[in-house]
Amino acid sequence: MSTTYVGFSTPNWFNPVSWLVRKISGSKVSHTWFAYQDDDLDIAMVMEAHEIGFRIIPLQHFLKYNTVVAMFAPRRPLDEGLKTIAKKFLASRYDFGGLIGMAWVKLGLMLNRRWMNPFRNPKHVFCSEALALAMAASPAYWDFQEDAETVDPEDLMRFFTQDGSPLVSPYELIPE
Repeated sequence: MSTTYVGFSTPNWFNPVSWLVRKISGSKVSHTWFAYQDDDLDIAMVMEAHEIGFRIIPLQHFLKYNTVVAMFAPRRPLDEGLKTIAKKFLASRYDFGGLIGMAWVKLGLMLNRRWMNPFRNPKHVFCSEALALAMAASPAYWDFQEDAETVDPEDLMRFFTQDGSPLVSPYELIPE
């Protein structure tokens, strides 16, 4: 696996999960994912926690159904973390319970309380949880202190912006 990119997006059509994530988090993005060049297939791929499970699909297919708000080439390597979470979660189900628990966490924050996600599930992930776990599994992110089960896509997009990671276009990964 070569360079791992991180992306932030919303679907191209109305999706109640996306709408709810954006409403609760006050964000313009509802989804985060990884992009990388698959050396065996010689094609850019997306690895994501999608509503049907943690999966890998071609980037070109992903772009047909999603609006990319930002994609970063992380300033610090994330490849090791991506491999770690891929081995653990690939083909697992989406963590709907954990996502519902995020609403409880966000309510607590609005009330100046720090509540844990009551529906934590170590066998499944939602999108921002997958990225946070990959960061935690990457030695270069030793200073990343967010709880994987309470962080949202907007928090992560802000992290990569503040970290100085350059923005890239997903179309740069697709040959003409």
